[in-house]
This record gives sequence, C-alpha cells and structure tokens, in this order.
Amino acid sequence: MNVHISWIVFLFFLTGCATTEDDLVTKSTPVTHQGKSWHPSTLSEQTKEIALTASRDYFGCIDRELNQYHYQGGDSRYETQALLRLCEKRLDPIRTAFASEGVPSRITNRYMKRKRTQAARHVLRVILSMEARHKAANAAE
Repeated sequence: MNVHISWIVFLFFLTGCATTEDDLVTKSTPVTHQGKSWHPSTLSEQTKEIALTASRDYFGCIDRELNQYHYQGGDSRYETQALLRLCEKRLDPIRTAFASEGVPSRITNRYMKRKRTQAARHVLRVILSMEARHKAANAAE
C-alpha cells in the first residue's frame, strides 16, 4: 500500500515539473512584441519607478477610500468592486510604461491582475471585518 502511494506522489511531482513550450519561451528567450524585443528582467529604472509609484498611488487611493467608507449592509463583493473601480485609473501609467518597454500584453495583464487581486483581498478583508463588527453590535443590542 505504501509503495502505491509513493508512486502516486512521485507521478504528481513529475506532472508538476513538466513545462510547456510556452513556459520555455518566456523563461529563456526574448519575446518580440510590436517590433520590440523584450527580455525578462530588463525593465529600465524609469519604468520600474513608474510602476512602483503607480502601485503606491493605487493602494494609497484604496486606503483613502476605505477610510471614508461606512458599512451600510449589502453584499461585500459588490462593495469591494465599487471601491476598486474608484481607483482603477491609477494603474494606467503601469500599462503605458510596460507598453513603451515592449512588454507583451499577456505579461502586463498578469501583472495588473496581480495588483488588482492584492487590492481586492485587502478591501474584502476590511469590509468583512466591518460587517462582522456591525453584526456583533446588532446582536449585542
């Protein structure tokens, strides 16, 4: 029985290590996009600074909106999306800077999605804590 489990674990390990041709392209060779050649980890310092500044601005906007937000009930997912939409334009400089560097849109979209997901988790966590405090206060009355 233990031998079978070991083989199953080994096979899962092997399938997790498998790479596709697409993975090999993004990891080892330059990507050509709109006539420009982009190598992973070769962003200019200016582009890195733009991305960092825009990211800080985005998360700062979200924090300011959360400080002004008052929980009034409703679905926390819709409330989270509404708050995120207010600050969405703050990420535009990142897309523009990455496009000027020739970063493929697939990679840019993945980066932008990561930033939005981080923000959504933060906002949802805060709204859910507000909801819990609201329910606890109503239960205590």
